[in-house]
Amino acid sequence: MFDALASLVRRYPRWILALWGLLFLIALPFASRVGEVLTAQPDSVPGSVAAEVRGLLDEAFERQNRFSVVMVTHTGAAPVGSEAFEERYTELRERLRDLSAVATIQDYRNTDTLSLSAPDGSFTVALLGLSATERSVAKADVAAIEAVLDEAGGAALRFSLAGGPATTRELEELGERDARRAELYGLPLSLTILAVAFGAVVAAGLPIIAALTTVNVTFALLFGLGQLLPFAVFTQSIVTMLGLATSIDYALLIVNRFREELRRGQAPRDAAATATLTAGRTVAFSGFTVVIALGALLIPPLLFIRSIGVGAMVVIFVGVSVALTVLPAALALLGHNVNRLQLSRREPGLRSRNFWLRRAGAVLRRPVVWAVGGTLLLVVLSAPITQMQVADLGARGLSADTDTRQVQASLEELELAGLSEPFDIVVDFQGVDGGFFNPASVRDISQLTRALGGLEPIGSVLSPTATDSVPRLFMFQYYARRDVALASDLAPLVERTVSRDSRYVLVQAYPQTTLTPRQVDALIADIRTVIGDLGVDARIGGSYVSGREWTSTLYRTFPLAIGLVYLATFVLLGLAFRSLLIPLKSVVLNTLTVAAAFGVVTLVFQYGVGASLIGLGSGIGYIDNSVPVFIFAIVFGLSMDYEVFLVARVFEAHERGLSDADAITEAMGATGGVITSAAAT
Repeated sequence: MFDALASLVRRYPRWILALWGLLFLIALPFASRVGEVLTAQPDSVPGSVAAEVRGLLDEAFERQNRFSVVMVTHTGAAPVGSEAFEERYTELRERLRDLSAVATIQDYRNTDTLSLSAPDGSFTVALLGLSATERSVAKADVAAIEAVLDEAGGAALRFSLAGGPATTRELEELGERDARRAELYGLPLSLTILAVAFGAVVAAGLPIIAALTTVNVTFALLFGLGQLLPFAVFTQSIVTMLGLATSIDYALLIVNRFREELRRGQAPRDAAATATLTAGRTVAFSGFTVVIALGALLIPPLLFIRSIGVGAMVVIFVGVSVALTVLPAALALLGHNVNRLQLSRREPGLRSRNFWLRRAGAVLRRPVVWAVGGTLLLVVLSAPITQMQVADLGARGLSADTDTRQVQASLEELELAGLSEPFDIVVDFQGVDGGFFNPASVRDISQLTRALGGLEPIGSVLSPTATDSVPRLFMFQYYARRDVALASDLAPLVERTVSRDSRYVLVQAYPQTTLTPRQVDALIADIRTVIGDLGVDARIGGSYVSGREWTSTLYRTFPLAIGLVYLATFVLLGLAFRSLLIPLKSVVLNTLTVAAAFGVVTLVFQYGVGASLIGLGSGIGYIDNSVPVFIFAIVFGLSMDYEVFLVARVFEAHERGLSDADAITEAMGATGGVITSAAAT
């Protein structure tokens, strides 16, 4: 295969570039639409308790909205309750009610069990239930609500919208913006580093061209695949990051090898063919090892994670294809012009070689000291992973200037951080005469409501018995029969919390603050204890429970994913280098590398060590549940990538008859600058 590629590069470089240029132009309009197939909403775990509860709420209850958003109204000079505010808020409320997108409005005017306004009247909160039953429609409904808020806003009123599809929409917009920023700022920085590494502007431009081609063609392919399955919003950022990183890595290796062959006296087309046969083979093999590592993302039975794995694999495949065809073809035509626009008088390609030759000599003089010292450093950095906590970051993972974070801050001030993500407890009265409308059932729900309200993280509870507007004696009389309850002032509460057949009752517990993973686990255990003590048949759902089930499913399969990656990597390296010790050493060292990365991430993001240096201020308290999986796949793949660069040159030197020391020295001299430049970019 590589002989054939080398022959094509030598004979038809212009045809190769013309075909890729045509492909790039065709891809551009589709690449710009990749955001249409991205979603920020993770899929639920099939068969999970939270999914079962959600299904019951959708099917059995009258006034359950599958999607809802939180609206915070900031009052400005006219506080809540003032005549000026009430007039403008009434007008806004009527306009929202006229929208077909809005099914229900729960605010301070119709809710007496939740404190939905700030004590000083500076803001008030409303929960808008959407009429949509599909996520795509819900996002369109959010856009319609935002249009109304934009018209109503001004100096007197200011609005923030978050939760559910509103947060999903904001995350998707942020994902697209971040991907554009990665290209806008990342490419000039990479070009600067490459110019220093290569010592010539023309040579430095080739990896950038390869990266742009790779990313845009990949986005076009993902847009096509997105017609069959949705991709997670993070796919765009990860594809951009991996596309830039690996394309530059592979280009560095091939361009450097081409320049070596030119220095040895080969003609440009012959040098390009040799670079394809040698460095190209290493690139293909390296790409294969990265793809194997990314295969870890395909193991969990979660489409959200698998879609990112598919996107990452596609970009590696495209990046390798570009590196094996476009780059050698361009080099064959450029020839010695690759060294044009030199930045120093020294010969390009030799600027860092002597430095790495000296480093190799220093390491080889004391290999045990360097091996033990490096290993101990990685072990020390890995230590914090024993305390790592993982959960869905939600709003806490966003910057303070986003609507989602601003809404979250307002809710926390009211001790209603869980307003848009309560614990949904569905009580089943199957077999009970009258279902909920039985005196014993009403007492059970009343006791459950009081017991849940006494749990420390819970700020308030919504249930059929949680009302102050009706005296308690009347409430029990109204709940004697369903028709009587629906004819009373309790009708809206009954429609929301009691199923149509009266079999199920919904009790919602709202946390006062955003909960950490350990707090969620402890609270779920406490709720189960309360349910067990009362002897009622109940299931617990809600976004917190769904998130913990999602995390549990992800990490239940993570060890299998790691084991398969280790096995495949071991076999691949063993076949490539005809050795058992090299793949064993690679797996061990790359595991330590990944563990050290986990440790550093835990220190910074969970505990806040050095977090202010990257604009976080303080630690978040836990790590996003998908981050460790991504770190393993990407860091393991890229560190293996760099190792292959080095070991392949050692192997090649051995085949020429060099000793161990000479082969290692030559390999470090040839690839040390490539690897460090690749890592820096």
